[in-house]
Amino acid sequence: MSASMRGGPAARDPQFRGIDPDALGHLLKQMTAANRAIIGWLEAHPPPPGVPVSGHLRAQEVSVWVGEQLGMLHRRYNYAITHPDPAGGPRPVPAAPFAPGVPRAGGGGGTAEPPRRSPTPRGAGDDIGLFPDRPSAQKAARADALAIERAIKGGGPIPQEVWRRLEQAADDPDYTEELYDRLGPAGVAELIKRAAGDEERLQALSRSLGTASFHLPMNTAWLKALLAEADRLGVRDIAVHVLSQAHFSPRTDAALDRLDLLGPLAPVPQQR
Repeated sequence: MSASMRGGPAARDPQFRGIDPDALGHLLKQMTAANRAIIGWLEAHPPPPGVPVSGHLRAQEVSVWVGEQLGMLHRRYNYAITHPDPAGGPRPVPAAPFAPGVPRAGGGGGTAEPPRRSPTPRGAGDDIGLFPDRPSAQKAARADALAIERAIKGGGPIPQEVWRRLEQAADDPDYTEELYDRLGPAGVAELIKRAAGDEERLQALSRSLGTASFHLPMNTAWLKALLAEADRLGVRDIAVHVLSQAHFSPRTDAALDRLDLLGPLAPVPQQR
């Protein structure tokens, strides 16, 4: 347990389970580097003929175990940086990962150090959503994106189980990142059109877009593309409503502010 957790929430509540995002991010970098070193050694040093391979087999088992743990720990890390403790102060901007779900090493010429993140209960214990690890969440998102694309191309309804999973996993950083990365702005506009008139589905879209914004580059260009497609589909006002209800990352909030299209929040427009 980190010093910040011993002197923070855990000191007040012995049952507290939480994650120190910065400490976990450092551990992930160490484990990733160690696994690469193991794999590199195995590839560079095949056992000579006639030499027992038990040592290589044990090293392979360690590499497999580390890979499995990385999938689970990346998932917990993503939950922690996307859903900080509400009592822990302002939400910081997560550093953009060099690969999806992998914390990037610090440094860089003259860049300021990111703010220290507070321990958070999200991602700790059993609080990791519907899926046990990042690959499982991504696999489900890819399947749902494919089902959505088929429904759009075929002109049929989006399956109920897809809507249900989107509502249940709206706060899942791995699922939402993969889903919206696959669909892109045009696919999101189609989802908004299909959800028009159903406030629960529109709210799920707002929540899930907000979650995904911490891991996808939802910049001004991305938002403009979404609104342009929504305008073409006749649901621009509904798209603006969905965006206005989302709790975006600071980066996406700033991009939305630059578009200057959100006035006082109004009731959701009804599709004609």
